[in-house]
Amino acid sequence: MVLLNDLYTILNCVQYEGNVLFNIKLNPEHFIYQAHFPEEPITPGVCIIQIAKELMEVYLKRNLQVSQVKNVKFQSVLSPARISEITYSLTKVCDNQEMVKSLIFVTGGDSQYAKISLVCK
Repeated sequence: MVLLNDLYTILNCVQYEGNVLFNIKLNPEHFIYQAHFPEEPITPGVCIIQIAKELMEVYLKRNLQVSQVKNVKFQSVLSPARISEITYSLTKVCDNQEMVKSLIFVTGGDSQYAKISLVCK
């Protein structure tokens, strides 16, 4: 399931010194939030990881498949009712055509929501 332009939209993208910052806006009306949870919507961890993968695809301009989530730490609940604009920082992007690796930080305001080490093919 592709979440881009449905669960979230890209507001802008900035590249610097091999790193990429994506500012995105979550869609609080998305049906995922009706199921997870109607009274207090939170972004499921699997969606946070899927967004990271999709943003890597946008940056590299090719389709990827997650082969390994080496490490993931969810540090705060990501609720679109509290904050709808967040930043995905793709750092240490290593692309050798066979495998893509990145360390990804998900932040917004003064909070860090997740830290993900992702490997894709």
